[in-house]
Amino acid sequence: MTTGEFSRRSQLSIKALRLYDRLGLLRPAVVDGRNGYRGYDESQLFTARLIVLLRSLDMPLPEVAGVVAAAGPEAADLIESYWASQERRFAAQRQIAATLRPGVSASDPPSGRLPVQERYVPEQLVLTEQRHVYLGQLTWTQEAVGRLVARAARCGGVAGQRFVIFHGLVSADSDGPVEVCVPVTHLPDDPAELAWRVEPAHQEAFIQVTRVHFEVPAILSVYDQLARWVSVAGRKQIGSPREVYTPGVEPLFAATDAHICDVAIPFAESGSKQATPRDQPGDGPLADRHQGGFRPSGRRRRARDVNEIIWGSRILCRSQPSGTRTRYRSPPDGFASLDVALEVR
Repeated sequence: MTTGEFSRRSQLSIKALRLYDRLGLLRPAVVDGRNGYRGYDESQLFTARLIVLLRSLDMPLPEVAGVVAAAGPEAADLIESYWASQERRFAAQRQIAATLRPGVSASDPPSGRLPVQERYVPEQLVLTEQRHVYLGQLTWTQEAVGRLVARAARCGGVAGQRFVIFHGLVSADSDGPVEVCVPVTHLPDDPAELAWRVEPAHQEAFIQVTRVHFEVPAILSVYDQLARWVSVAGRKQIGSPREVYTPGVEPLFAATDAHICDVAIPFAESGSKQATPRDQPGDGPLADRHQGGFRPSGRRRRARDVNEIIWGSRILCRSQPSGTRTRYRSPPDGFASLDVALEVR
């Protein structure tokens, strides 16, 4: 049949037929050597209609070619695999949209510079959960806080403001990791039953964040301003950015001027001998415990330039002083899975 008739019956434009011919995806059955006219066979309508339907799924042409070239069962598997990946993408996009909606409706970008303050944070014993998460999965932090607060009852109760540390970039393509920390008074009777570590003492710069600046994308401007303040001559960042939350305030129901959290970054004056939160041995009541806890034998571990999260005698993760990359070793179920981090430009 002629190209025009084939185009009408297959619902593929003549331009698309030419493209698919060049790509080898759907070649004409015959080509007149004298005038270059192309002709198609009736049997090619099945392939043409299949291409139309696959393209309606937004399937890229290379993957369409793979389906067209595959046998029946294999082609079905390829379609199923592609659609599963699309549904994962849709789920992630749905979560991002849910994150952005309150941000654009209730938040405003900071107008002008927000005041940067400084404070000294003493050593803290914290219960911790750490995961790799993407931007649309940040609600995990709320779930983790609930679990850690419940576990804190076995450790003398909550002893300070909970905080969330972003050890890496969190976006639609980057997954942190993110760590949730809840300070407690003391270790449980059996230290092996909970994941804990010591957050060393440090100096940090922070900006108070109200409800109007709390949601994405407005809060990213707060991170940006604080990062610029820390990066000026005479200062150096010594720890990952974090959010320190105000007790008893629920962001979803708070007034626009309510203090939700502080965006904070540990820093030190350049040339100072202040240790980083990753390698400082501690100067508080927990200084006699190494940051990672004890060896399986129960002997005290000599202080080293690492910060370890332990589960009893097992080391779950270790942060090296040279960076925040984390290495996991035999984590219990639900501890080292995945979650997200805000982008700090």
